[in-house]
Amino acid sequence: MFGKVMNMTRCLVVDACGEDREQTTALLQDYGFDVFRAETSEQALSACRTEMPDMIVVAAAEEPRETPTLLMNLKAAANRLGRAPVILVCARDPNPSSIGAAIIHGASEFIVKPFDGAILDDKLKQLGLA
Repeated sequence: MFGKVMNMTRCLVVDACGEDREQTTALLQDYGFDVFRAETSEQALSACRTEMPDMIVVAAAEEPRETPTLLMNLKAAANRLGRAPVILVCARDPNPSSIGAAIIHGASEFIVKPFDGAILDDKLKQLGLA
């Protein structure tokens, strides 16, 4: 078992793949996150319009333009609410340009799928969250 997350409670997992969404949820719950899920960008934005989570894990979309658009919209919602979450983008086959675009458009960090608890633990430590 890995450590608990410091000063973090709510996490949104955005992933169109149900199996990946459930796996990521289980890993984050081991850290004590209160996890809620969204399958689409629209569901994610709707969930963030009234209450911004502490962290958002976004699976990069198959459509290259969709992820940067979602990140910009999440950033705008966070600005309206005065609350900036940590945003972790993940993808199966990332390329340098998609990683760069994610960071430019608001991602805090990038992680390659599939990942396990040890990899997530390292990433959370890198972000200063564990």
